[in-house]
Amino acid sequence: MAGSDVGTAMDLPQGYAKIVDILGEKVTAGGFLNVIGIVVDFQKPIPTKGGDYKARIRLFDMSVSGENRDMAFDIFRPSSQMFEVGAGDIVVIHQAKCQRYRSDPLSLITSYTTAIHIYPAAKIPPSPAQPASNPLMPSKQDSSRKPSLKDEQYISWFFHNVDKTYIPDIEQFNIQATRSLNVKDKLCELKDVKDSTFHDIIAQVVQEPYDYNDKIRLYVSDYTENSGFFNYRRDGQVDNNSRDGDPYGYTSGKAGTPKWIGPFGKRTLQITCWEPHATVIRQRVKNGSWVHLLNIQFKFGTNGRNLEGYLRQDQNAFPNKVYVDVLDLSQDSEQIHPSLKNAIRRKRDYEKEEKAQRTELQPAQKTSKKRPAAEQPEDKRLNAKQRRAIQRAQAAEKATHGETSTKTSSDLNQQVIAEYPEQPAVPVSVILEPAKYETAHQGGPLLLDLPFTCAKYRTNVRIIDFYPRRLQDFARVRKQTECDILSDYSGTDSEPEEEAVTIDSFVDAGDRIWQWRFALRLQDVTAAAKDSSGQKDNSFWAVVDNMDAQLLTSLDACDFRVNPDELTRLREKMFILWGDLEEKKAKELENTSKKQKAKMAKKTASDRPPDSSDNEEPTKKEKEVILNRPFTCCIRQYGVRVNESNPDKANAGEGKRWKRMFGLFGTKICDT
Repeated sequence: MAGSDVGTAMDLPQGYAKIVDILGEKVTAGGFLNVIGIVVDFQKPIPTKGGDYKARIRLFDMSVSGENRDMAFDIFRPSSQMFEVGAGDIVVIHQAKCQRYRSDPLSLITSYTTAIHIYPAAKIPPSPAQPASNPLMPSKQDSSRKPSLKDEQYISWFFHNVDKTYIPDIEQFNIQATRSLNVKDKLCELKDVKDSTFHDIIAQVVQEPYDYNDKIRLYVSDYTENSGFFNYRRDGQVDNNSRDGDPYGYTSGKAGTPKWIGPFGKRTLQITCWEPHATVIRQRVKNGSWVHLLNIQFKFGTNGRNLEGYLRQDQNAFPNKVYVDVLDLSQDSEQIHPSLKNAIRRKRDYEKEEKAQRTELQPAQKTSKKRPAAEQPEDKRLNAKQRRAIQRAQAAEKATHGETSTKTSSDLNQQVIAEYPEQPAVPVSVILEPAKYETAHQGGPLLLDLPFTCAKYRTNVRIIDFYPRRLQDFARVRKQTECDILSDYSGTDSEPEEEAVTIDSFVDAGDRIWQWRFALRLQDVTAAAKDSSGQKDNSFWAVVDNMDAQLLTSLDACDFRVNPDELTRLREKMFILWGDLEEKKAKELENTSKKQKAKMAKKTASDRPPDSSDNEEPTKKEKEVILNRPFTCCIRQYGVRVNESNPDKANAGEGKRWKRMFGLFGTKICDT
């Protein structure tokens, strides 16, 4: 180390990091660092949601002296261990954690091992030849580490040699520190923004950012509507209040060839962003990113008709502060901001509504042109409430005629419980009855067939089959989506059938999420006896979706092919539900496989004549009776759209028809 007179440069003591290396990301986030810096700004301690208080100090050192750059240091401590600093004070930090917060440059944050020493500017010796001494140590952790003589010699030299023109005067410093206590939540939804206001927003970028070199234009939406926003129409027509300066030509393109793909309506805000924010946007923001933008100015644009947003450089003490944060949806759901979750819910609902509207806007169905008035009158379509009322009435009627299950509660599997115990169980025959609707037409009664009804039931059944055929295939993988952070998302709400996912579809295993997806064939408890007499077995397939399977098994889905312990747990659970059904199905699969191999062997045999089979008798497929213990479960009926090539059957839009489906829900396997 060099001498300590004012004219001789001193090296930073060994073991300390330069702030320029932290800001330049030459260190690793998550590591622990020691830093010596001079105070340029202070945000006073404020309470947090936990028990600690939070304060922030901004520091710079010789490595960035004269560059108008600084580093943030966040302090989380109990109120009794908090402290205040002044302009030009020297702060020595030991074992602070390097963090990346939002889109800001790397910064430091306290940990349990962090020690802080404060050398007030007024108490530093007047001569750089004299080492600093007697630092303030607000906590026991601070006093556990004593500064060395070399450290204090450097502190004195650093104080007298650093460029202090960047440090505000004491009065301005104190005013800004006091203002930091006036914490006001500026976050709001786009539907609430008004002219001449400043707000923070959380929204999704809905088009690729447009770069003007000196600034960038964003189009964002949080899927709320604001009457002051530009109206993006589905038909591509341009409103009379078309906005000026639209780089994409959304508002001035030829009718019939619109480039805007949504969201439609008054849901999208145009924001113009200048440096330093533009640089971060170029590097980290793309179409589809969710962003947290701070201090957006809202005002009417050049046409005076539409609200627009403006994100400018901070004109106060921090011109390099970035107000753009790219949100990470992969972090734990508990850490996700509630406003982001609400915005994703609104997006999900908007996309469902938009899909329904696209179906309604399609050309008139051929079936509607051909239908006879007497057979398909233009009566009002049934709503879900009416259909449920009809189904309940039908179920009640069957129950009064004594067609409910003859099984008593003592015959049922008591290790399987179902919701709505106050509701009576109905026979499967009631569930499978075609949905009817009675109405009037031309003064007479008319009974209409419905493709399905939305209804829920309790019933007593046993399992006679399952799919997929192997238990290890009861879970499948899909790609992670933004809706996974929502507690009410099942994982199957918005996944199109035609976009079924396979493991090979992915490169990054971190994007994989395993979810339950299997089906059970359920049979009425009285059907086994009836089957011998040639009557219908009253059975049906019920899909078990992700959340319903979690409730049923009390297990999380995973790759059961590489998790034998979890597969064993699942097998034990399902044994409670279906007895030895899996063993019987395994034997069937084995026999089928042997027959297929034998058949293939015959095809590849030599050309010699086949062996005599005179003594062989034709074999018949033996069907084993399934006698596992019945249980009570909850079933829901619903409809899904499927492809339909026959126009006469396409009752759910062009090329689509309704298919009746059943799902198991509200049912749980208990271990004891």
